[in-house]
Amino acid sequence: MSAFLRWYSRHLKKHQVAMNMVTTGTGFFLGDILSQQVIEKKGKDHELERTVRSVTVGSFYIAPVITFLYNFVDKVCGPSQTPLNSLKKTGFLSLLSPITSAGYVICNNVLQNKPLDYTINQLKDDLLTIVLVQYKIWIPTNFILMTVVPLRYRMVLSNFVGILWTCYLTHASNTGTHGAEKGEEEEKKTKL
Repeated sequence: MSAFLRWYSRHLKKHQVAMNMVTTGTGFFLGDILSQQVIEKKGKDHELERTVRSVTVGSFYIAPVITFLYNFVDKVCGPSQTPLNSLKKTGFLSLLSPITSAGYVICNNVLQNKPLDYTINQLKDDLLTIVLVQYKIWIPTNFILMTVVPLRYRMVLSNFVGILWTCYLTHASNTGTHGAEKGEEEEKKTKL
């Protein structure tokens, strides 16, 4: 195990974004499987396309963006891991949370060829709820990460919490009613 950790640490130092893309993609893979199998109980009706989409967005959108943000807040606020400085970093990341969540929803819908009005309606209907849940999970997580975890390991450790977050995010992004579907359901209720 220690040989693997040395290998991983060496590659993380040389190729931070690429390694974070791999670990984040793995987290999104596990999170979507948990979402579909444990929460939604899909069994054999598992949507492989949705899992691939989730891994794609996690690897090619979330990982680079969060890696950039972690590096950026360390440059802006300084590398100090004191509680006060960690609180500043956590606050800064929290301000950007709606952007990362909206980006996830947009990327997910683009990969599904959803129309723009559908995406806009989904953001109007669901983004606030997603961000509020995101705050409950990520504010304490980021504070701990900023206080005790060295910069280059933050992303990989956040991916462990990210598995649970992804489970929620993929479920929230792929189920429920919003946009055109919401109008259709309201119309059905009116007819009854």
